Amino acid sequence: MTGFTFKRLAASTLALAVATVSLAACGSSTNGANGSSSSTTLTLGYDSDPAPQGYDPLLYGGGQRLFYESVYQSLFAEGADGQPVPELVSSFSYNKAKTRMTLKLKSGVTFTDGSKLTAQLVKANLDRRSNSKLQAYSGFAKGGSSEIAAVEAPSADTVVLTFPAAQGSFQTNLAGVPGTMVGAKAISDPSLLDKGPDGSGPYRMNSAVKGSSYTMSRQPGTNAGTYPFRTIVYKPYLDKNARLNAQISGQTDASLLDTSTERTASSNGVSLVKNGGTMLDLLVFDKTGVSSKPFGNKDVRLALSYAIDRNAFVKSVAKGAEPTANAFPKSSPGYDPALNTRYAYDVAKAKSTLSRAGYPHGFSFTITASPTDQAALEFLQNGFKAIGVDMKIDVTTSTGRLFAAVNSQPLGFIPLTMSNEIGVTAGVLVGGFANPHKTQDPVIGAALGAASNASGPDHAAALKKLNGSLIDGGWLIPVAEQYAYAGYDAKALKAPTYPGTDGYPLLSSFKPVG
Repeated sequence: MTGFTFKRLAASTLALAVATVSLAACGSSTNGANGSSSSTTLTLGYDSDPAPQGYDPLLYGGGQRLFYESVYQSLFAEGADGQPVPELVSSFSYNKAKTRMTLKLKSGVTFTDGSKLTAQLVKANLDRRSNSKLQAYSGFAKGGSSEIAAVEAPSADTVVLTFPAAQGSFQTNLAGVPGTMVGAKAISDPSLLDKGPDGSGPYRMNSAVKGSSYTMSRQPGTNAGTYPFRTIVYKPYLDKNARLNAQISGQTDASLLDTSTERTASSNGVSLVKNGGTMLDLLVFDKTGVSSKPFGNKDVRLALSYAIDRNAFVKSVAKGAEPTANAFPKSSPGYDPALNTRYAYDVAKAKSTLSRAGYPHGFSFTITASPTDQAALEFLQNGFKAIGVDMKIDVTTSTGRLFAAVNSQPLGFIPLTMSNEIGVTAGVLVGGFANPHKTQDPVIGAALGAASNASGPDHAAALKKLNGSLIDGGWLIPVAEQYAYAGYDAKALKAPTYPGTDGYPLLSSFKPVG
């Protein structure tokens, strides 16, 4: 569902990819991943299929960025520090009230279908925001906290966005997948995206075997200094051990490795880089008691938080992670260590809070999850049992059932990549899939609005208040902050880098040695 990546759901469901690189140092030719003799092939392996529903990037979340970064471009991209930088936009500005944003577009941008980047094409893309199936647009739709009220194209290279409420840093919401632009033919006939991408990215897809491999070739005119590989192959490895073995054996040159396998990787000669920012959360879908009456009471949700021994969780099922009760990563200016104290493990407090909510003898509910999350949920299940709450675990490999559980069950165990605290809060927790019943909380709404418009010295304080409002409101129950690991062959590759707290390296950071 994931960042949402139904990737780690599916990312848990949203998780992503791993890369394989066939390289030779300094331009010489040696055998690379999968036996390739080319010194210009980079193979990226994912931990889930990056295109299970076709090639419309707006169907997915941030977890698929590394894949779609090759074939699409966005209005803004993530810079090396995680902050948005113009990509298809050449410049931008706001009116004084910050209710209108004007974008000036770059010229000479061509899509796979031959169409050109124009203001009308950008408007046609953003006018799809009312389509509820397009996950990445969820925050832009009517009623969302990042709602776009209108899109105008007053000239060929000028786009004007109008917002119902002030938006001081909307470029953050247009970075990465939500700001991705699709070509004109695919906008007119979306079924074309079932067959392949229609983007303006540095690569074009040559071939695809669903769930197995996706091969991209560098476009003529692409800057080879930024994208040095002529070919990129993305290979999904859903099983974490298979993914690890592929890296150790040389089938892949770079891989996004599961936290639990990093020690084995290191001991087998795999070089590693890591980055925080992926939060292991119980996302509360039901805040009003629609699918499970007890969850309509905030105290019930808080009682579950008190019942989690986060330190023991990390030691037993999430080695390498860090226990936390924060919605935001430790590196975020909104991180608040006081939340870890306020929601420390306390069975007596959990029981009294549950009793105050009217459930002194507990209750039962069901959570649907992928096999990957079974061990983590069984740990949490035992903690909840100690306060009288029976959490039944329904394990499935069906992506359809995992998606359906959002509407029919109160909780989901889903890692969220919090590289964009405001964007994820607005697009996932408040205006997106994690709030299927469209619950409104005035405290969270006010905190989100304030954080969206804060700048300078006020920014950190506003983010901290937003963090606290999400946790105190029981909209999500964080358990740990997970580190993302990328394994790579240091003899062939330079160390890839992550943008800010993103859980996935930048495609442009994969460089050959020499």
